[in-house]
Amino acid sequence: MISHYKQAMDSLSLSPEARGRIAGKLRRPNRLVKFRPAAIAAAAAALVLILGTTAAAGGIALHELPAAIIQSLQPVRLSDTDQGITMTVQSASAEDGVFTAYITMTDERGGQRLAQGVDFYDSYRINMPYGASATTSGCTPLGYDEFSESYGFLVNIQVMDDNWRTVDFSNKKFTFSVRQLMLGQNRTKPEVSLDWDDLPNEPHTQQKYCYGGSYSEGYELPQGFPGGMVDFLQPGTMDVPVTDGVTITAGGFLDSRLHLLLRYDNTGADDHGWLWLTSTVDWRADVTPCVSMNYHEEDGSKYEELIYDVTPEDLEGRVLSGKFTTGGYLLNGDWKVTFTLMDGE
Repeated sequence: MISHYKQAMDSLSLSPEARGRIAGKLRRPNRLVKFRPAAIAAAAAALVLILGTTAAAGGIALHELPAAIIQSLQPVRLSDTDQGITMTVQSASAEDGVFTAYITMTDERGGQRLAQGVDFYDSYRINMPYGASATTSGCTPLGYDEFSESYGFLVNIQVMDDNWRTVDFSNKKFTFSVRQLMLGQNRTKPEVSLDWDDLPNEPHTQQKYCYGGSYSEGYELPQGFPGGMVDFLQPGTMDVPVTDGVTITAGGFLDSRLHLLLRYDNTGADDHGWLWLTSTVDWRADVTPCVSMNYHEEDGSKYEELIYDVTPEDLEGRVLSGKFTTGGYLLNGDWKVTFTLMDGE
């Protein structure tokens, strides 16, 4: 099994420091260790899962990738190191105006800077082909692989012209770069119980400039949303902790809908989260917000109002569940890899 792993390591791009750490983990101990057959089978299965051999991509994926993506990727295996962190473009493709790349980040200091998660913080770029004027991009985190101490991403970037038509890449030479990393964020899944009977039917409101938000189609949007003055709940009527740096600061019913106002205390550069209503009787009856809208205060705090299409009668037996990402810090750097993709490979 170790020989198979060595073959995999030979085809995977990792820095010498990372290779050394992994090799140390693979060395046989001097003491005699007994394994039950079931344990050996489980260890072998785990190693296969971690390796995720991708022969079609000409290399190895340390993170789980969709099979269709794997088959379209060409090996690159080029790296750049800054701030003690190595970025590697493991493999990539460019088809029909869409650039796709499997990226790994490895901490050469052997610490835990990447273990809590890494975010490119919208700072990743590729060189634009001729005729392109706009891009749409997405970055899917693939998680942290403890064995290689690397964090993976699947990046997709589509380029378009002035008329929002897809532009094919005019050449196969690319430069992928990252300027900032978001590190050390806390990810929590809180549950919050509220006394729904205490929520007012006519809560106080105030007008604030709504700089953005989201909504589901088919719902009437508040007047002025987004990019205008919108009626928000008056904060300070409640003080219910959700997670570190986030509280429910107001709640009530407006126009027969439940409104909850969250306050973010500016603990991190990209604090965000989501609360939905869950039923203690039927998990299939979850209710997500139909509208969310945001505003900022001068002290750096952020407010987000969540609107649910439920009435007071619908709230019996319900609690709030959520997913939040808070805290962390930005690490500036200059990670840049230039590579060529060949036709027909």
